[in-house]
Amino acid sequence: MAGAAAALLAGPSAAQTVSIGTLPQGSLAYSIASTAAKVIADNSDLTMRAVGIGGSNIFIPQVNQGQLEMSTANAVEANFARTGTGTFPGRPNPNLRILARLVTFQVGFMVKRDSPIQRIADFKGQPFPSGFTSQKIVEVLVRAAFATEGMTFSDVKGVPVPNFVRATDELVSGKVVGSFLAPGSGVVRKANARIGIRFLSMPESAANAAKVASIAPGAFYTAVKPSKRMPYIDKPTTMLGFDYLLLVGSHVGDGVAYKAVKALHENKKALVAGHGVYRGFAPKLMGKKGIGVDYHPGSLKFYREAGIR
Repeated sequence: MAGAAAALLAGPSAAQTVSIGTLPQGSLAYSIASTAAKVIADNSDLTMRAVGIGGSNIFIPQVNQGQLEMSTANAVEANFARTGTGTFPGRPNPNLRILARLVTFQVGFMVKRDSPIQRIADFKGQPFPSGFTSQKIVEVLVRAAFATEGMTFSDVKGVPVPNFVRATDELVSGKVVGSFLAPGSGVVRKANARIGIRFLSMPESAANAAKVASIAPGAFYTAVKPSKRMPYIDKPTTMLGFDYLLLVGSHVGDGVAYKAVKALHENKKALVAGHGVYRGFAPKLMGKKGIGVDYHPGSLKFYREAGIR
């Protein structure tokens, strides 16, 4: 898959198209990437596109290797990728840079609306998605959430899946009792339309937050509020959150990075029009410090000019 994607991207990249690698169509990550690509293209002289390739273990190394210009990433996997730890064991990616911090990403456990499962511990002994071979960060986050209830994957009946999209397909078909993904994604809306779903609220405490951070550095608890866009969230629901980023390769020119972040910084209305997740986009936090990965020089140039670094 990685080889095919690299071959696919080689031609357009040479034609000065800037590609953002991300998760497959239907995912919230794809919506984030495609919206960013359109806003940048509409407000600069850059030609942009989002490319749904598979998991981050495929497209992030392609950014590092110069086969892709940009990719989406959460702060947890960005740090793992940079250092060659966690989901990238022994495979450091030193050429990754942050283009921009976009939003707080929120993820949690989804079950059928009429499911008897009310808390994480209720998954014990039940069929639950496992493996996540093309999206290992999901396995890490689930493992972190399980740890807050003293659980591991050995406490459930693992059903191997490549990613959360397949996991949700298995939930819809009744082969598993839950899935783990972002409540704002198209996959969730489709599942809700077919079977009716709801999300579990996680047990938040200082001790649990420490357990989560020890397994998924950069992850934290966050409250998802009810909204018309998510009718399956009918009360504030505690989930896991992390900073969501656009990464860029060090091989990308300073001018490209500068133009891209300038277009994003100046066009929040267009971003929100593209997808509601950008309501949480704060231009002043695009250059947020302390994430753990260096920013691209072209990005930093703009952030300094804009007074946000």
